[in-house]
Amino acid sequence: MKNYPWLINQYKKITKKYFNNKLHPIILIQAHIGIGISQLIFNIARWILCLHKKKDNNCNQCLSCILINQKKHPDFYNVDDISKHKYIGINIIRTIIDNIYHSSQQGGAKIVYFSSINKLTIEANNALLKVIEEPPKNTIFFLNTTNINKVINTIKSRSTIYYIAPPKEKDNLLWLKERNKIYNSIQLLTALRINNNAPIITHKFLNSNELKKRNIFMIAIYQYMVNKKHIDLLTIILNYSKKKIITWICYIILDAIKYLTCKKYKIQNLDQLKLIIKIAKINNFNILITHLISWIQCKKILSYSYNIDKKLILTEQIFLLMTEILNNNNI
Repeated sequence: MKNYPWLINQYKKITKKYFNNKLHPIILIQAHIGIGISQLIFNIARWILCLHKKKDNNCNQCLSCILINQKKHPDFYNVDDISKHKYIGINIIRTIIDNIYHSSQQGGAKIVYFSSINKLTIEANNALLKVIEEPPKNTIFFLNTTNINKVINTIKSRSTIYYIAPPKEKDNLLWLKERNKIYNSIQLLTALRINNNAPIITHKFLNSNELKKRNIFMIAIYQYMVNKKHIDLLTIILNYSKKKIITWICYIILDAIKYLTCKKYKIQNLDQLKLIIKIAKINNFNILITHLISWIQCKKILSYSYNIDKKLILTEQIFLLMTEILNNNNI
């Protein structure tokens, strides 16, 4: 059974409560994306549904374990497997309700898991609320969110709330080093920080082409600042997705602001320190803040506006970057 080291205590706490018949049927979890909450709930569900469970482990051999490992267990309702849509509508809730009010097919508990309770529509929220007010016997609801403030108060008031913090940076680094030996500490720490300290997402990032793409992007910016005549930065930047461009540029401007105010403290792009220092030396604090706000506004426009030439808007934003941040007269 795969339990991430930073979630073992939560796993033991919840399974112990169930074993002692003290587990609340509605569990609301607030946690960051990328720290393994879905795996935690899957492991808990597998243990609860196991027909021959031991103290902390499922047997992994009974019919229940086999079915849940194959994602076919009739008493485990993972809403992500049921609905692939952006939002969870009332029909999905009705389907689950119709099933959980019958006896469990394996004779044990019934478990319902929402990986993001914030995806429910208003109608779906209301339907779920009616169920959790008086949940069916031996039925457990796991509701996950990244922002508990967006969960309606009536659901919060009927739940036991678990706040699961991300692991500490040093613990994340140890875990990543064991699995990514080809990278040095600076590379690992950079990858971790630009992925919001989420170890699982960082691990996937390190084992994809994303790090290489980002490095090419950063090298292109540095080369442009050193020798503008020999690189077409605009063409290089426009080869990337709009979302990546904006994220990477915002992070590098933010790091330059951090360098001006508190030197190297909590800089995200640690492997690009030369570039960050160069940008910080030729721009003052107010210029960098203005451009950071401008890029954030650009992101909002590109995300929420329709019937506009998004490439034109982004191109204009890049030209501003090149002329005012990277091409300062003091360089």
